[in-house]
Amino acid sequence: MSHHVSYNKMDKHLERINKEKDSYFLSIILPVYNEDKTICSILNSLPNKDYIEIIAIDDKSNDDSICEIQKAQENRNIKLYKHSKNQGYGKAILTGIKNSKGKIIVTMDADGQHSPEDIYTLIKPILDGEADYTIGSRYLGTYHYKLPLSTRLGELFVEKLIQVFFRQRIASNQGGFRAIDRKIIKIFDNIQYLNYAFTTELIIRTILYGYKIKECPIKLMDRAHGKSRIILNKLALNLFSLILRYILIKIKMKTSRINEISFKKEPLIFKEIV
Repeated sequence: MSHHVSYNKMDKHLERINKEKDSYFLSIILPVYNEDKTICSILNSLPNKDYIEIIAIDDKSNDDSICEIQKAQENRNIKLYKHSKNQGYGKAILTGIKNSKGKIIVTMDADGQHSPEDIYTLIKPILDGEADYTIGSRYLGTYHYKLPLSTRLGELFVEKLIQVFFRQRIASNQGGFRAIDRKIIKIFDNIQYLNYAFTTELIIRTILYGYKIKECPIKLMDRAHGKSRIILNKLALNLFSLILRYILIKIKMKTSRINEISFKKEPLIFKEIV
């Protein structure tokens, strides 16, 4: 598959604004857990430039994922970090964030559902100053598989809760394809939910800090191998707990008359109601 056209646009844009030629401008982070059928081809399809760093985090896979990542390393510079035990999706992302250097950070899944061609779609609003945090949305773009009714209803429920309590409409609130401006990296401080509820926690924290979020259209493909590891009952409980927690935080902020400015200066406010 050729990605020349889209990467050509992205390369021209990044080269025009990237004045520090010896520094990383873009970090692409892939959390990996048992994705040996897809990870090598995904890594090989990513843009290959000196100012782009690629980071793979293996969350203690028990298949050949590490071997496949090392195979991709033979052809290009890929940083590999290995967890000594399985710690969850969110923790893998946090490991990648901690070790990243890019001014813009992109996270994408390693199961082959995300198209690397959409990276530029996600980072362009940040480059243009329209957003601090972008989310890839299948609902604004396309998805090439039958979406389970439970998944759609779950996202719709979370969408309405976020809209009611946090005044922002995010339809694709469980997606793992996102881009983040490094200047808002403090949203990752004191994260409490390290499994798939991590995605919603990031969105709510970004809203509470007053940063700009934008959904962007992407293509979402069906998984060619394996199946989703999301356990819906567990995710639902985590999401309910998470949203309740942050509703209480928001109430605490209001009753204590902590305005948006002081909130930005004091990220440890999250610890006050734990």
